[in-house]
Amino acid sequence: MSPQNKKENSSNGCARTPNAECVICKKPLYRRPSELAKVRVVACMEHRAIAQKNAGITDAQQRGLSLGRQKGTNHRDGYKHKVSSKQKASASHKAWCAEHPEAVAARGLKTRAELHHNWKGGSARLNSSIRRMTENRRWMDAVVRRDAQCATCGATVDLEAHHIKPLAEIVTANGITTREQARKCAALWDLTNGVTLCERCHCKYHGRAYTPTGGGRRKQSRKVRQPIAGAANPNYRGGKVALTCPKCGGVFYVKQAKVGIAKFCSRKCVNENQRKSI
Repeated sequence: MSPQNKKENSSNGCARTPNAECVICKKPLYRRPSELAKVRVVACMEHRAIAQKNAGITDAQQRGLSLGRQKGTNHRDGYKHKVSSKQKASASHKAWCAEHPEAVAARGLKTRAELHHNWKGGSARLNSSIRRMTENRRWMDAVVRRDAQCATCGATVDLEAHHIKPLAEIVTANGITTREQARKCAALWDLTNGVTLCERCHCKYHGRAYTPTGGGRRKQSRKVRQPIAGAANPNYRGGKVALTCPKCGGVFYVKQAKVGIAKFCSRKCVNENQRKSI
């Protein structure tokens, strides 16, 4: 049917008779009976969002929200999400953050420091950073090698180093604010401040729940780490070899594979040797 015929039919009284009205502006509307049986409110396009907000959520939606907020539940388990959709959402979020830096900063302030639900007094980020340092790993290994067993139960597996004086107290007492200051602080790396405990005793001391090996925390028992630097490494081949530069007479070091290939200590000596030969 052409638009002209539709217009004529409407003027002749063939248009559909309104059977509902907008709950906001009372505008007459027509909806199919099947649609009226499904919806809770009827609204025009202009006031649809307002009507949905005023109507609130249904009992089924409330049950879904309650289930989703429970820790350890996943009511969407089994739904497959395309990698492309995840990448699209990630790119959209990054673009929004780049366009609204002030909103991102304001959002971060709402959950920072004392406003965070897990706030325990501060300096947690610095403490975590210090615990990941190589110096701290060497300190832990030295304490475990020294004791070789748990100081409480005498276990010889799954051993961990425990601070007698907490690391946070040492950081606060010495005014440490950066990793560089922590690296130079002798009190942090004092072996007399450490004692060896097994995982079970360590968790009991700090009041944490103990998870046995293989139950999610660690698949294999932790072994005492042995130093592998230098000659202790099974692949050690003698280290670098000292050579003398024929141009400047300086001593330089190369790997075993470079012996017979490297002749000069620097690019400068190579260029000077080439100029002389020319």
